[in-house]
Amino acid sequence: MKVDVAVIGSGPAGLTASIELARAGLLVAVVDEYYRPGGRLLGQLYDDPKAPVNERRWDGKKLTQELLGQAEKAGVRLFCGVTAWSVSGCWQIELSGAEVKTLQARALLLATGAAEKALPMPGWTLPGVMSVGAAQTFTNVHQVAIGQRVMVVGVDPLAISVAMEMKHAGIEVVGIALPQASAWSKEEASPIQALKRLADVADLAPNPFLRQMGRMMGTRFSRLAAHILRVPFVQVDGVPLYLRKAVTAIEGKTGVEAVTLQPVSVHGLPIGRAERIEVDAVCLSAGLYPLSELAQVAGCMLVDIPELGGLVPLHSHDLQTNVEGLFVAGNITGIEGAKVAMAQGRLAAVSIAGSLGRKASLSLQEAHAGVKQARAESPLRFLPNIAEGRVKMEQLWQQFHEQKEGAI
Repeated sequence: MKVDVAVIGSGPAGLTASIELARAGLLVAVVDEYYRPGGRLLGQLYDDPKAPVNERRWDGKKLTQELLGQAEKAGVRLFCGVTAWSVSGCWQIELSGAEVKTLQARALLLATGAAEKALPMPGWTLPGVMSVGAAQTFTNVHQVAIGQRVMVVGVDPLAISVAMEMKHAGIEVVGIALPQASAWSKEEASPIQALKRLADVADLAPNPFLRQMGRMMGTRFSRLAAHILRVPFVQVDGVPLYLRKAVTAIEGKTGVEAVTLQPVSVHGLPIGRAERIEVDAVCLSAGLYPLSELAQVAGCMLVDIPELGGLVPLHSHDLQTNVEGLFVAGNITGIEGAKVAMAQGRLAAVSIAGSLGRKASLSLQEAHAGVKQARAESPLRFLPNIAEGRVKMEQLWQQFHEQKEGAI
């Protein structure tokens, strides 16, 4: 099947880009291995305090349906439950799971998103233990309670957000606690670092004291605040937030029965006597990393920028990679929220349309302004130093561009 643009990933970035591209008169095909479009949008349901009053309810499922309707109206071809297992230059995409076995495209957009990091600990393979993203999907997409009493392990924006969503769905969330210190948890096990991360969700916190604690992080009071929060009196929408206690083990024979909760020092080291809390489900959260494997297969140069989440494709400010005709958008470029991903989708579409001699509905300048605005308005910030990571990427791209011109 021949198209002008192939988009891999039907999340917020991929869907938004496909709509803009199709409206520019290009034939677009979107491929996603999940059985339905939407990506991480499907599980998102929260109140956004930064949005206008009549738009504060962020309903990812509803937004997905709106985007899907726009895509279908624009003539986008959508292939769900289909895996793109190989890509080669100029562009040939091999598919499995569809009647169409090969896509041939003039340009390729990778909007493959991100995956959750593992958080190994004793008992983590028991039935009833799952990633926080899986818990979000069960809760918001399928309306299935993952348990009656749930412990969330990991103090980060995604974990806090999903814990609140589960509580609003009627699930008893017994607490949000740190993971134990290990080679896997790294800074995630530090009470001080966890407290600093509260700044990234301060605006979502319904507790005034928690909002204040989050906003004062990064100041000289951070260590004092960690000592102040040594007891679980701080709550997030009624859920205890344990900033000085870590889950060191998950117990059970045929399924989750309890967790071991260990008091820790301000540096995350075990102190005092551990306690046993009965639960029947545990959610593990260790953050996200960009899914960049397909970019590497396509010949794209990958660079390791921890501030962006790890290995990401080298790309320009306009989301073009070092491979001609290959573009990226969304969490593959660095872990950010859905609003940013959608804005990046529009920016990538404008870049692609221009490269194919078509004019999009907005200019590059307008698309860049949209990304900047989306970052300013995003209610969640998953990586605290994302802005520094973007600067590093621009520097690396400039170096690559200068070396390329020097070799000509």
